[in-house]
Amino acid sequence: MESELYGIKSLRIFFSYSTIDKEIVGKLKSYLEEMGFEVFLAHEDISPCEEWQDEIIKNLKRCDIFIPLLTDNFMKSEWTNQEIGIAIYGDKFIIPLQVNIKPPGFLGRIQSLKLNPDEEIGAYHAQQIVGLIKNKSKFGKDMKNFVIKQLEDSGSFEDASARSKLLRDFKDFSKEEINRIINITISSRCIHDSFSARRVLKSFFKKYEADIEKEKYDKVMKLLDKVK
Repeated sequence: MESELYGIKSLRIFFSYSTIDKEIVGKLKSYLEEMGFEVFLAHEDISPCEEWQDEIIKNLKRCDIFIPLLTDNFMKSEWTNQEIGIAIYGDKFIIPLQVNIKPPGFLGRIQSLKLNPDEEIGAYHAQQIVGLIKNKSKFGKDMKNFVIKQLEDSGSFEDASARSKLLRDFKDFSKEEINRIINITISSRCIHDSFSARRVLKSFFKKYEADIEKEKYDKVMKLLDKVK
């Protein structure tokens, strides 16, 4: 994990899963990457010419968060038990996703997130994962700064939408943090031209209006009020 002036720069997630379930983890990866996380999936992120076992071990060691997808297929995989062992030995923050089997072995001591096997995977499930990282992991104290940093780095309207919504998960912001979000909003077209982000940020700035200089408040609200 890297750090900079405003806290966590990146958070890396490693999914452990059977390739039979690659569609499920693929959807979760898409949502989590929009939110600003780095996500490793072996079937997507290893090039055909690479030594795939070495690449898996390397990404396991460098990840911050380990997420096993516990389906009936999980225990049939040749590698998933070994990945669990490496993650536990490496003291990774682990979120077992319990679909239709209970967390095996040492994972049974860890709080799992239960998914309905008949329910389609959506952004809501990714938000539940983020909630556990925020509330249960050692990264939680820096999550606000992580979210602001990822908002700043939004590369699309979809990124801006997903990342601005995460601001609602925090109760209090300092004047410095509010000012930083205003500057980010004004400077980024991906943010101030994103319909969903505009709605979230207008509500956010109205909530903290008393902490914002009037000139700057009027400027950002005028930008967010513009009709497309």
